[in-house]
Amino acid sequence: MDFIQEKVHELYWKDDINCARTMLTCLGELFDTKIESQTLCAAIGLHGAGGFRAQCGLVEGALKHSGKRTWSIADWQS
Repeated sequence: MDFIQEKVHELYWKDDINCARTMLTCLGELFDTKIESQTLCAAIGLHGAGGFRAQCGLVEGALKHSGKRTWSIADWQS
């Protein structure tokens, strides 16, 4: 198993962490981005698509990480 498969299995399947938080955690580790505990707590409310016909939690997590990463780069450059 590679890193992503192992991490997703651990977080989503074993620890019952939702898709958005799993995505945030994986991307944070891959891109060496610190994900604040407040961000992870806020991601608990991201419900995902499961029966709600809403945006997928994987997309929500990736969008949150993109915003965090972009903001961090902009702060560093100013």
